[in-house]
Amino acid sequence: MIINEVEVEVERKPIKHIHLSVYPPYGRVHVSAPEHVTDAQLRLFVLSKWTWVAEKRAQALAHAIQPMREYINGEAHYFMGGLYRLFVDEGNHNHTHVSIEGDYIVVHCLRQEYAGRILREWYREELKKLLPPIVERWAERVGVPKPAIDVLDMKLRWGSCNRQKRAILFNLELAKKPLECIEYVAAHEVIHLIERNHTARFFRLLDTYLPQWERLRKELNELPITP
Repeated sequence: MIINEVEVEVERKPIKHIHLSVYPPYGRVHVSAPEHVTDAQLRLFVLSKWTWVAEKRAQALAHAIQPMREYINGEAHYFMGGLYRLFVDEGNHNHTHVSIEGDYIVVHCLRQEYAGRILREWYREELKKLLPPIVERWAERVGVPKPAIDVLDMKLRWGSCNRQKRAILFNLELAKKPLECIEYVAAHEVIHLIERNHTARFFRLLDTYLPQWERLRKELNELPITP
């Protein structure tokens, strides 16, 4: 459901009242509603709370995003949930690359100004290597054909599923997150191949295949964003 150009996730389940939530880090809006409530009624309810929603979204975005990276020696960077210090190894390198050396992420490059681009592409390639077996395993588990996957810069979602193209897009930022959080996003998007929207059935499937999904979602959404 789109309200004021913002996607609102709708979950229907056997409850008595409507519950509206805004989650960090991207200000994701989620509404849980009794099964008998119509879309029109939900829309009116959310609009009546929109001032609160807008304030919470602004707070979430401001709180979670760390200062812009400068890609200088000693700067803190994450990879697969681990915290590392950056070391830029400048010199006449014929082959630029990135390596993990103890507590450091080392970017081997010609000049420091190239370090940011090289590191981001390394994140992309590492995630592209990690994701296929995870997605394939989840596809087999829930009984759907393995989808195509890609990694993109995404501002508002951890992942996105296109059922018609049978393709899943993953947020590049996931390369910095713990493996179990990446597993959660993969499971979430693969289940969307069965159930398009966040219906009661969708969440029942998540409960069946990944009972700890709520804990993982909370952990993922509370981790800092490092541009």
